[in-house]
Amino acid sequence: MPLLLSKQIHKKAAYAVWNIQETFLELPYLSPEPFPAELHPVRQAEWIVGRILIKHLCESVNLEYHGVGRQDTGKPYLKGHDVQISISHSFPMACAMVHLEKPCGIDLELPRDKMDIVKDKFMNESEEEYRDDLNKICAVWCAKEVIYKIHGRKYLSLKEEINVNIKDDETIIGEIIRPKDQEEFLLHYEWVKDYILCFSV
Repeated sequence: MPLLLSKQIHKKAAYAVWNIQETFLELPYLSPEPFPAELHPVRQAEWIVGRILIKHLCESVNLEYHGVGRQDTGKPYLKGHDVQISISHSFPMACAMVHLEKPCGIDLELPRDKMDIVKDKFMNESEEEYRDDLNKICAVWCAKEVIYKIHGRKYLSLKEEINVNIKDDETIIGEIIRPKDQEEFLLHYEWVKDYILCFSV
């Protein structure tokens, strides 16, 4: 199985990354729970692998896996346990995270020229210094997605209500700047193959 990474972040959290190399005929046999057969094959592959990763992470922290559900907002939750999870995929890569105590977020993306084209939709003036570097544009996008997931996938403007400050080659400080809902987050980012992976710590 192409499990690329499986790491303990600290005692309360872990993450894992998968490179999808299985065929669309092979993946259903690996699914840890019934999958929606009506999904497009790529989406079906991402759905299955996301749950494979969560099951793997449950085993790593001694939790029994009962499946993954979705809240009305689309935020995933682990059935039968009061712990937090997050899932991301950018085919053929997928990743997931579990945190035993607090909301968490993980995201991975391949830096693409399209991000440079749409950067004005998610980057604000405080992030001006990153606008000419595609890798940093991608890191900003990933960080904002992580914060959006931590927030619970409730409406939050990536451009107007989230600021990102890339401190060094591994650390990002993000913050929600919405009135009466301000919060700061410590995020880690790294390269996995050609992808940028970002997660909360």
